[in-house]
Amino acid sequence: MQSACALACAVAVGAALAAVSPGMCAPEAAPPAMPGPLSCVLEISGRDASGNIVLQTVGYALDRPGLLLAPLSIAAPGAARWQSLTAAPDPLGPGLAASAAGSPATIAPSASAGPVEVTEILLEDPARDLMLLRAPGMGACEAGVTAAAPTGGTDEVLIGIRNRDGYRGRVYRAVLDRTIQVRGGPDLLRVRIPDGGGAGSGFLLDSRRRLVGSILPSPSGADRLLACAVPIDGAAIDAAAARPGRTLRDVASAPRPPEPSARTPAALLAQALLLTRDDQGDRALALLDEAVVLAGESDILLMERGSWRYRIGRTEAAILDFARAAALNPRLLPAYLNLGVALGTTGRYPEAADALKRALSIDPYNAPAHYQLALALAAAKHRDQARGEYERLRLLDAAMASDLGALLQF
Repeated sequence: MQSACALACAVAVGAALAAVSPGMCAPEAAPPAMPGPLSCVLEISGRDASGNIVLQTVGYALDRPGLLLAPLSIAAPGAARWQSLTAAPDPLGPGLAASAAGSPATIAPSASAGPVEVTEILLEDPARDLMLLRAPGMGACEAGVTAAAPTGGTDEVLIGIRNRDGYRGRVYRAVLDRTIQVRGGPDLLRVRIPDGGGAGSGFLLDSRRRLVGSILPSPSGADRLLACAVPIDGAAIDAAAARPGRTLRDVASAPRPPEPSARTPAALLAQALLLTRDDQGDRALALLDEAVVLAGESDILLMERGSWRYRIGRTEAAILDFARAAALNPRLLPAYLNLGVALGTTGRYPEAADALKRALSIDPYNAPAHYQLALALAAAKHRDQARGEYERLRLLDAAMASDLGALLQF
């Protein structure tokens, strides 16, 4: 069954982000905070015993004195080499990112603030690719960083902060693409990056410069127009900030796993979502298969896996995934739509029509479902019924109906 409409993506569902608790604070014994405002965006530097810089990564100051975040995947692997860590306002100067209204929003460093020594590692969170660090003497972030879920739905403009990528700036514009609930892990925010510079590890802010989440590391070969972030776990940060951490010496001497990023369902799905080329299908499917083993079947994982299987020609396996996703979530319209398209591809037109009718029972005004149903009915030699779907489609989407009419010669 031919179609001018692409297979629907896995459904995006809303998710509530964890909030960073306002009760979190630095220990009472911390020295007085550095005077003057402090930029939220930081550069963290690690030096070895000879004073050579062996680490440079982006950081983000919290709205509590002496607390900051850094990407675990960047900082942790070299812990055996760096003997000291310092944090300072980003030396690149003001960064610009589009606000929700499209006007520039500036994140500017304080010229008066110098490097501050990091004394403790309070938390290492592989699932979110985060380290929580203590740097006594550092002031609170002037912008405020209460975590907040994006409220504008898809296409909401956000601000990304990344490790430097050649000539590209630290701060960049990001656009919310999907919010995905993941069983067995934190929810995911997939964003589009209009400048095509990729994200690497870093942080995601809303248009008011409040911290939304941490950006997970991208796999090699990832689409540089996309990134995935997870919400900050405010409760875990609160708990870590309230107790003593490990000194740099303790961290450097402790054995480390070869790969700090967790193989969690959310991390595996995030990597699969960033692989978009046809030649990456087997790799994406391996990631999704592992996520299913860890978290069990879910409609989200089955839809993603089924879409990849269909795309690379494994249609019968895709049919099983879409049918299972529909069984798990009977109101999931894309599952029935994809199932109908896949069944039609194999010539099972009556079954395809049944699946597409189920999709229309959920949303009678879904134009792609009417389009696909007309194709299935025509292929099954029910031309009068196909014409009826064509007439309904004309009322919903004249351009799509015109394409369908030309294809079926109505």
